[in-house]
Amino acid sequence: MKGFKLTGILLSALIIYAQDTYAQKEQSPERCSVEILEDQDKFENWLRDKPSKVARKTNDKIYKIPAVVHVLHRGEPVGEENNISKERIEAQIRILNEDFRRKEGTPGFNTHPDGGDARIEFVLAKTSPDGEPTDGIIRVDMTQFENPTDDGIIFNYYAYYSYWNPEDYLNIWTVPDWPKDVLLGMATGPITDLPGGDTFEKPDPTDGIIINAPHFGPSDMKSDHNLGRTATHEIGHYLGLLHIWGAVGCDKDDYCEDTPPQNKSHGGCPAGPPLACDGRPAMIENYMDYTADRCMNIFTNDQISRMHTVLENSPRRKSLLTSPGLNDPSPVTGIPEDHLKAIIVYPNPVSDKINITFNGGQVINKAEITLYNLLGKKLLSTYYDKILTGKITLNLPTTQEKILFLKLSSEKLNISRKLVLK
Repeated sequence: MKGFKLTGILLSALIIYAQDTYAQKEQSPERCSVEILEDQDKFENWLRDKPSKVARKTNDKIYKIPAVVHVLHRGEPVGEENNISKERIEAQIRILNEDFRRKEGTPGFNTHPDGGDARIEFVLAKTSPDGEPTDGIIRVDMTQFENPTDDGIIFNYYAYYSYWNPEDYLNIWTVPDWPKDVLLGMATGPITDLPGGDTFEKPDPTDGIIINAPHFGPSDMKSDHNLGRTATHEIGHYLGLLHIWGAVGCDKDDYCEDTPPQNKSHGGCPAGPPLACDGRPAMIENYMDYTADRCMNIFTNDQISRMHTVLENSPRRKSLLTSPGLNDPSPVTGIPEDHLKAIIVYPNPVSDKINITFNGGQVINKAEITLYNLLGKKLLSTYYDKILTGKITLNLPTTQEKILFLKLSSEKLNISRKLVLK
């Protein structure tokens, strides 16, 4: 099948890349590859006037992010090999929360003076893009589909099997194609003008993180990367963090003052930490190094400030905080109650025009209405800089798609609807 052929090509490229990198660095496997998204329609250099280093801020806000885990497998029974169990997925979410919250009594705790509680929490999505209840886990047998994606973009290839609106969900794919301890994961970066963002590559706009299935969650696999820290590392990139060494060379920077400057990554779990460029011990415990999972336990305060800046400003990150995926759905309709009362979308199925009625006297101010396809590509975007009442009608773009997602974002609401095209 074409999908398998493409996977083989992609896999070969990844293995060559990882082996070349390993040979150059003579240390641990390539933990990740990072790509950055761009969206010039929404991004207007929102940090242009800010200083080159992000100022450290103090607040008590808890940032909650809904995640959907797309388990891609080769037909194995649930809980076996690459079709990882629900218990293991839930354990990975627990580990993320222990790490990002610096939870006392767990491996994610540290007493380092520069370490902090990131106040970022992850939950498996409770409501799907079409308003139905979900446990946040999607399982796809890749052998049942012929994948026509042939653009060479890794994220687009896996997104063909399963993908949710990236403005509302953190997409996580676990994949069966990569041999363990070669390449562990990949991530897309945020839309950001933070310093260092220009060091990332810029692919097509599919968004999320990919984890090699054996390295997702805790396991008894013999490996330095078996405790779920690959996801912690990749989500750090997803939220705007660079590798702790920035790039090879002491003159490179990760733009965080409280991470000692390193000229390279570190592997394993050194008993005596190597020295950083300024003579201080290198911060081998940092989640953004390449050390073994058992050694990692720290995000610094400056790294936390950087992630908070992204979550408060960046498109596709800020919107996660008000996602309908965080809400329990209505037991009757599957749609959160406040969203149920807000709008009615009809007809559905639809051919060329869609009507949106603002129900029950609902007042919606300064709203953006967008249409996405299953891969998250934006097909239409309309912004209303006024109060919306009554009804509006949208002409659908010409497309061969059969499923679209409509999203309405306003000051108080973040609503998604699934559209079926005739």
